[in-house]
Amino acid sequence: MLRAITHVRSFTRDSRWFLVAATLWGFSFSVTWLLLNFLFEGLGFSQTMVGIANAVPNLVALILALPVARLSERTGYVRMMRMGAFAAGLGLLGLSLSHSIVPAMMSIFLIGLGGMAFWVVPSPLMTALEPQANRTYLFSAQFAANLVAGFFGSLAGGWLPSFFARIGGFDPKSLQAIQWTVMVAAVLYLITALPLWKLTEVRPAEPIGGKLWHIPRPARRIILILLVPNIFIGLGAGLIIPFLNIFVEGKFGVSFAALGAVFAWSQLGMAVAVMLQPIVAERFGKTASIVIVQTLSLPFIAMLGFSGSFAAVAIALFVRSALMNAANPIYAEFTMGQVKEAWRPSLAAAEAMVWTAGWTVGPLLSGWIRSKLGFGPGFAVLFVAMLILYGTGIAYTWFVLRPIENA
Repeated sequence: MLRAITHVRSFTRDSRWFLVAATLWGFSFSVTWLLLNFLFEGLGFSQTMVGIANAVPNLVALILALPVARLSERTGYVRMMRMGAFAAGLGLLGLSLSHSIVPAMMSIFLIGLGGMAFWVVPSPLMTALEPQANRTYLFSAQFAANLVAGFFGSLAGGWLPSFFARIGGFDPKSLQAIQWTVMVAAVLYLITALPLWKLTEVRPAEPIGGKLWHIPRPARRIILILLVPNIFIGLGAGLIIPFLNIFVEGKFGVSFAALGAVFAWSQLGMAVAVMLQPIVAERFGKTASIVIVQTLSLPFIAMLGFSGSFAAVAIALFVRSALMNAANPIYAEFTMGQVKEAWRPSLAAAEAMVWTAGWTVGPLLSGWIRSKLGFGPGFAVLFVAMLILYGTGIAYTWFVLRPIENA
């Protein structure tokens, strides 16, 4: 841990302002994520429509990730992220004021568009902000900043509906309480743009020309090889993760405050694991460290899905989140290091597209399966599918990506 702190203290000024923006974004995102499905239900969405609403931002990412990444080469990475913060904030504000499906879906589209900039741009930006010795630690610090902010965001998301309910005289789980809370998150999304004005603009030294929807032909083979784990893990996550709040609340009937506390502590566990993961990567190698922590998470996924104890589920959620997500910044930094600088925005976009393809198909399948089988049997099938898909992605990392790292 002391080694990690030493590296963090040596970050450049731009890196530190970037981490401030990442922290604000993570806080706002966690407030939103905790309550979004309940907002949809309050608007009268069926379970199928809730699945569709969860899939819309991912569908936006699937279609527009590559154009946004390629456009950021020309506008500059920092400017693209500022535009993303404004788009997400305005979209979430519109969603908080919506009272029907059509304006809600339009707002969700705008949120997805803004979120896309914060997904595909940070990896190439961070690669440019720090030298090789610090790069893995910056990737981990960015992820950890999101998670620590997520800890407080989840607590705030659980507490704010009760706060607004006391002021307005309505139920903490009412649509009004949720809408007021989402408005707060919308304002915070807009504020995220402020620290980004402190950053020096960054562009690739030799940006690639051509159409915005095209990945450079020489880059396609290596990008495809690097993407395969995300195909399996993204689909597995898409089946369950967007609906974990519904699963826990529906199975145990807990309050929003208790639900927020559970997700908050899971975020904090992830933050600690993420900051320690670079040390594991230095000891065992990047891909081996990814396989180790992801494999250790599998028993806790099973516990999360099939335990009848709320305490056991809370512990499983905490450990699974910490282990599974500890690998994310290491994987991102590893893949960025396998391609040329000019290809990195395209790789980041392709990774986002593959991941969001899983998070587009996954919620749709999840909503359909639960509507056919019911709450308990539906989630049981989905957790089994998640375990199989995760195991396949982990095996690919070990047998295909590890030899690439060691070559």
